[in-house]
Amino acid sequence: MKRLFYLIQIFFLIQLGGVVTIACTTGLAHSSANATGSTLLWKNRDSGFRNNELAFFRKNGFSCMGIINADDTTQIWAGVNNYGFAIMNAESKDMAVPGENTQFDDEGVWIKTALMNCKTVDDFENMLIETNETGRKVTSNFGVIDASGNAVFFETGNHEYFRFDSYNPETPQDSWLIRANFADSARSNEGYGKIRYGRAANLFRKAIDHNQLSCEYIISNVARDVYLPDSLLSSNPKTASLRKTQDTVNRYRTVSSAVFEGVTENGDPRFTTFWCTPGEPVASISIPLWVYSGKVPSVLDSVSGSPVNLQFQEIGRYLYPKDKFIDMSRLKRIQPLLDRGQKQIFRKTQRALKTWRKTNPTPEDVALFQDRMADIAVKTARKVLRLIKNN
Repeated sequence: MKRLFYLIQIFFLIQLGGVVTIACTTGLAHSSANATGSTLLWKNRDSGFRNNELAFFRKNGFSCMGIINADDTTQIWAGVNNYGFAIMNAESKDMAVPGENTQFDDEGVWIKTALMNCKTVDDFENMLIETNETGRKVTSNFGVIDASGNAVFFETGNHEYFRFDSYNPETPQDSWLIRANFADSARSNEGYGKIRYGRAANLFRKAIDHNQLSCEYIISNVARDVYLPDSLLSSNPKTASLRKTQDTVNRYRTVSSAVFEGVTENGDPRFTTFWCTPGEPVASISIPLWVYSGKVPSVLDSVSGSPVNLQFQEIGRYLYPKDKFIDMSRLKRIQPLLDRGQKQIFRKTQRALKTWRKTNPTPEDVALFQDRMADIAVKTARKVLRLIKNN
């Protein structure tokens, strides 16, 4: 029934006048470019499927967790494994070679395959090399990090790829990259998302200039960003509080977000942290997770979908009284509550990681902590929904 629902949903989206596109904004940074000394990998996932959840997988010595469409375990859209290898993507249809019978839409399958087979960035590149001749059904920018400190984008087509390492030895502070839905190695003119790209790049640059780039900064300032230049804002006083989120980093189609914080040099890959935001970032809270725990909190992965994702979707509907337009006055009303819950999670997680690096926690210890952080997110969502109801 779920599969039938998705097929019907796709049919109606196409009938309403467009191809279903997956538009994401992504970035990564080498350890030399951020305040924490660890690699960073980020994705805002834009999709027509709002029911996102987390899933855990095990096979042949590999374990991984990642964001999936509810109940669809065939694909992962951003994830990390027990070796500290993390991967995500942003669609880049301009990697289609003119005249080629280009194949699409296997990005989620490809990510899951990589997570269950790769320990390093070089392992992933070998997957690309081995499939260049036979071909892949992908046109995408894949961002990957590993426990050795590599942070790389691969602009990937059906039979070719281009590698972009983030590390810049001449100016280490410039060791970061941003990608939206176009490639530097574009083979056609089908790319898009340049406004989002520019804004995300400006936010990364600003943070790096002040030695502030971190997972907390990305979650609180980049993933949630709904800034638009004055030229794109309404000049009508009656609609001044409404902002069209077509070209913002946080879009009306952003259904989840992921930030992966790699370990520092010679660090323990068990402590690679997956910050998962199970909803549109402006309406959600990010929850820390570790593959080492061996599980994900039940509020993120249940038979009928993620309960906390449904809460965040309800908050999101409140923020959008008009399709594609977020109400900035409503956002201002609920933001302090979301910020309070998020900062509490940040503080507790920093203390936990500091302790774990000294005490060697058990998987059960880590799983229990994940549940506590997820509980803070659930309680915060309830407070926001009560505020909405009472106003």
